[in-house]
Amino acid sequence: MSKKQKERKKKLREVVAKKRVLARRKSLRKQTSEQLLESRLEKKFRNKIEPIVKDQEKQKIMQEQKNQRILSKLEKNAEILKALEEQYEKEMNCKKEINKKLEEEGNSTLKEKLDALDKKARENMTESEKETGMVDLTKSGPQDFSNYC
Repeated sequence: MSKKQKERKKKLREVVAKKRVLARRKSLRKQTSEQLLESRLEKKFRNKIEPIVKDQEKQKIMQEQKNQRILSKLEKNAEILKALEEQYEKEMNCKKEINKKLEEEGNSTLKEKLDALDKKARENMTESEKETGMVDLTKSGPQDFSNYC
């Protein structure tokens, strides 16, 4: 073997060795991150330590307060869930209306519908937005998409 071939072979071995080392590091990092995530979740959802109270009345009061806190959290979550359901229903109705309008206009395939929506969006753009093809959402504030429904 010539000297150049030996050097190439040596470099190739080094590259392979580096790849193996990096693969090991990656797997170790993945394992440690999974363990860390698991321990964080375990810590977050473990049972909380409750104070020991010998007085029955105080114990009842504490239990009632705990039940009230749980109930208020459940009510708050129920309100959030209702709001999300209403928002979902509204969006689905809007999508159905848009789809219906597009079909009435003669757009039957998905590509035709997307092209029609793109055309509508481009008509509503300003000159600078038309030049770049990008809309600056920071300047205009909250968007009103009600004209699409």
